[in-house]
Amino acid sequence: MARNSGRVLAVAGACAAVSLVGQCFVPGPLAAPVPELSNFNPALAASAALPVLTLLAEDAEAKYGDSRRWSAVLVPLTTLVIPAAAMGIFTIYVSSDDAFYQFRAGHPRGMREEKELYSNPLYAGRKNPMEGLVNKDDFEKGLDEAWERAKP
Repeated sequence: MARNSGRVLAVAGACAAVSLVGQCFVPGPLAAPVPELSNFNPALAASAALPVLTLLAEDAEAKYGDSRRWSAVLVPLTTLVIPAAAMGIFTIYVSSDDAFYQFRAGHPRGMREEKELYSNPLYAGRKNPMEGLVNKDDFEKGLDEAWERAKP
């Protein structure tokens, strides 16, 4: 039986391969469609001409004077100015009343945002652990039964 099913599978695979052979090759010159000359695409023409424009560009080379000029600007900028500005902005933020309000319980801004969040119907009752239960009495009964079994 196993040999018979293997032969059937081989025959089915051969038939599938033969049926797909016609789609795998390019058609001959007599069967090819006639190209239309009226479909000119300017974007395609521009992208074909783009490699020619690279002949106009200068060679990329590092010049001694350029590196010194940029180093004179970028080194102080990245080591002095940007870190000093970042530290100053952070210091001003830390000294403000709203700094790290997410971690302060009872902060007015945090309470205002929480009130706005829970005014949305999708988040109403989010802190209620019984919200969304189908049968709350059955849930409470199950908790009581589990507590009775787990009592020492």
